[in-house]
Amino acid sequence: MFRDTCKIIRESIYGVLCQSPAGVDDIKFGNGTAFMIAKGVCVTAAHVLHIDGNRSKPLHKKIEVIRAPEIGTPMLRAKLIAEDIDRDIALIEIIHPHNDVTLTLHNSKIDNGTACGSLGFPLAEVAFVKNEISFNLVERFQGAYISAFQRFALPRRVILGFYETDAIVYGGSSGCPGFTNDGNIFGMVVGTALEESSSRKSTRMSISRWVPSMDIIAFAKANGVKNISVA
Repeated sequence: MFRDTCKIIRESIYGVLCQSPAGVDDIKFGNGTAFMIAKGVCVTAAHVLHIDGNRSKPLHKKIEVIRAPEIGTPMLRAKLIAEDIDRDIALIEIIHPHNDVTLTLHNSKIDNGTACGSLGFPLAEVAFVKNEISFNLVERFQGAYISAFQRFALPRRVILGFYETDAIVYGGSSGCPGFTNDGNIFGMVVGTALEESSSRKSTRMSISRWVPSMDIIAFAKANGVKNISVA
């Protein structure tokens, strides 16, 4: 169903590699996926850019990206434009982009039961071997259906909306764009809901959560991003 759509989406997705010094001969790494929504501007999950993937910790010192079709070539430097910690959205600008192919975002809510997919770089591996960084990126598709749209109230009168899908995503899927069969983006993976079993005292992943495209559009426009394609 999504074979041809993936060929379009991959032109605008980027692997993200973050790093910060952590003492003598040691580096802290972070990684995720981003996708381009305007010329030179990508969106990713904010926690990807923070040390240990923790939004309460400092931002990484260095951000680099690589577009899916260009894997194997040198990575490009990027910088933070703005982030919304509550919504887990970050905008980054590629300093010298090689390409300006962007994706189209849905500007309204998608119905429950809609088939959807995501594309990006979950399960990526980063290592520092013999003074060189090894960043193993494998492009992966995941499929699901939209099961619900939930709203949550936070302090300071902040209301957050999230899509839920009925399939558990691979680890490291943060920042992957979610799309419908027309190739338009409905949201971005930011995490999973956890269900705790008191009888076995264990926790398992149960629901995948996605920041809706409407929030991404609003945040980007509020931070001066222009020429966003919407549907």
